[in-house]
Amino acid sequence: MSLQASFYSALSGLDTCSTAMQVVSDNIANQNTDGFKGNSVQFEDVLGESLGTVSGPTATGVGAKVASIDGNFTQGTLATTNVDTDLAVNGQGFFVLKDASSDVQYYSRDGHFNLDNNGYLVNTEGERVQGYLYDSTGTNLVSTLADIQVNQSSMVAPKETTDVDMALNLDASAATNTFLLSNPGGTSGYSTNLTIYDSLGNSHVITEYFTKTAAQTWQWNATIDGSDVQGGTAGTPVLFGSGNLSFDGTSGALVTTMPSSFYTGAVTFSDGVSASSINVDFTGTTQYGSSSAIQTVGQDGYAAGTISGITINNDGTVVGTYTNGKVKNIAQVVLANFTNLNGLERSGSQLYKSSTASGAPIYNQPEVGGMGAVSSGSLEESNVDLAAEFIKMIIYQRAYEANSKIISTGDDMLTQLLSVK
Repeated sequence: MSLQASFYSALSGLDTCSTAMQVVSDNIANQNTDGFKGNSVQFEDVLGESLGTVSGPTATGVGAKVASIDGNFTQGTLATTNVDTDLAVNGQGFFVLKDASSDVQYYSRDGHFNLDNNGYLVNTEGERVQGYLYDSTGTNLVSTLADIQVNQSSMVAPKETTDVDMALNLDASAATNTFLLSNPGGTSGYSTNLTIYDSLGNSHVITEYFTKTAAQTWQWNATIDGSDVQGGTAGTPVLFGSGNLSFDGTSGALVTTMPSSFYTGAVTFSDGVSASSINVDFTGTTQYGSSSAIQTVGQDGYAAGTISGITINNDGTVVGTYTNGKVKNIAQVVLANFTNLNGLERSGSQLYKSSTASGAPIYNQPEVGGMGAVSSGSLEESNVDLAAEFIKMIIYQRAYEANSKIISTGDDMLTQLLSVK
């Protein structure tokens, strides 16, 4: 190899060290970038072509070059943000995003998402998060990739009350009496209120009175105020339903068969809706020698509700929370994985694109098929090891100095050669 060739070998060393320093500086610059994956440089030697038949170990090298820049896809630390739409993958997999204007699909470990003005779940660049959508009932998942959208005007339809559950204790020492609808408070030993809902989701307050009519026997009467009944008079109760409860004289336990009919009257609510059949279950009700008191009360109806927020479960399910306290599944975040992660192409903003080298994406639900879990309210931090990057920086700096020394030494040798007379 000629003396001049040493200059080009050293130059190749300078170029590779410069590239390596660029990679190190990129890693250090992104040490606080969520979802960033550090990169490392791999070098290889360059063998010069022989002018003769020289080959094998006597072939002369002419420097080095960058063989590849490989990504480090190890898990980064999860940092808590307490923002429901911030997501992190704890394990394998990438979030799937799509550019709505070009339909180009991207993959990322950065889960800093939010809802845009159209309700789409998007990243900071506006790419839409992809997932599987639930049908309108929130029960059936359609396994076709689609934009995840939260319809801010969506509603949960009301449900009419059909079942009432109530458990209470009735004072065994209460005096017997005869219930009078004209004086319900004065002819009962205990009363409690219950809200029910009609088919339109309108609420109606029912007052239930309990009157001891004989030893171990109580009568209950459910009433509704006349202002809430067509043809009724405000302040005048209207009978909604009635029944009897019998108790064991020794244990105080309820012996009446449950459930029974709660609605036994003939009522049309003031909103024009007719009351429908309702069952009541007093299972757990007792007659002990202590003050009458309600223990549990509930019913299965509810009013219509509008969406008030979302939560995202570990399996990626996006759940809508509604103003009436109900929840409904909206969508499920999908994750993608690849056979060769180093074949992914960087696209900036922590985004990757698939390539022939990476292989086609493999889609799956979180926690299925080896995919990781989704942590809501968290973000994955950069996996850059700052100490390791500083060590690499020192090594590359010294290598750069060594190659520079070769050039200066070669220059001295060439000067001496030119000075020969």
